[in-house]
Formats: sequence, C-alpha cells, structure tokens
Amino acid sequence: MLISELVAGIRESFRSLAEIGGPETSALAERLGAALEPSIRTQYLDSLNHLVQEFNLQDPSPLTLNLEGDEVRLVRLVAPNADVGPASTSDYSARIALRLSDELKGTIEDLATDVGSSVNTFIVRTLERSVRSDAPGGTVRSSRQLRGKGRA
Repeated sequence: MLISELVAGIRESFRSLAEIGGPETSALAERLGAALEPSIRTQYLDSLNHLVQEFNLQDPSPLTLNLEGDEVRLVRLVAPNADVGPASTSDYSARIALRLSDELKGTIEDLATDVGSSVNTFIVRTLERSVRSDAPGGTVRSSRQLRGKGRA
C-alpha cells in the first residue's frame, strides 16, 4: 500500500467536508490538511507497527514492516527449515527463576493480558522470537528493511 494514497484520501475527505462551509473554510481545510500530513503518516506507521507487534506476540512466524519509499509491505519471515508450529507442552520442562522489578513485572503482565495469553506464554514467545531473530541466518534481512523497536 502506498502511504501517499492513504494521505490523499484523508485530505480529499477533509476537503469535501470543508466545502460545506464555503471558500474560506475550504482554503483553511487545505492548509490544515497540508499541516497534518506528516502527523497522519506518523500515526499510520505507528498503528501498523503496533499491529505487527501484537501479531508477533501471538504467532511464531514474525511479520516485519518494510518501507520502500512510499510503499509499505508486511512480510512474514520464516527461517529456512524452521519449525513454525507451536511447541508441545512437553517441550517446556526447563525452568528459570527471574528477578524483575515490580514495574517490569507489571508491564509484562499488562502486555500478556492485552494479547490474551498467560505471562509464561508471553515470555516464552517473546524469548523465542528474540533468539530466532538474533541467531545468525535466523531471518532474512534486506538492506532496505527498516528494523528497530518502537512504541505507539
């Protein structure tokens, strides 16, 4: 999807509404639309980023958000010969005791609740994704791929 098409559609809707108020309102709406364009783009990308993060918490094969100029693409990354199915509960026999700050524990609990999973499942999936993406050859990386972490 092209970001410019989304922004143009929003600005056109804004102009159409402003025509009701006459030429002065239309001119003002045009200036406001131009001023809001960077914010619309940012909010759109932040929303997509948040959507990808939520999806990645629930699915073992991660999505990435790729920006190529004005075009936005969602790409599912799967390591070659990777088992993307969920592990059986018998695979989870190891235990690790963690010491966390109360604030971090609360944040993890909130995030797990937001995605509808237990704290343990949330932590395991997050660690699995992190290990998979940090491993050499674990994911396909393009030189034009925008990578990083963000918070909406």
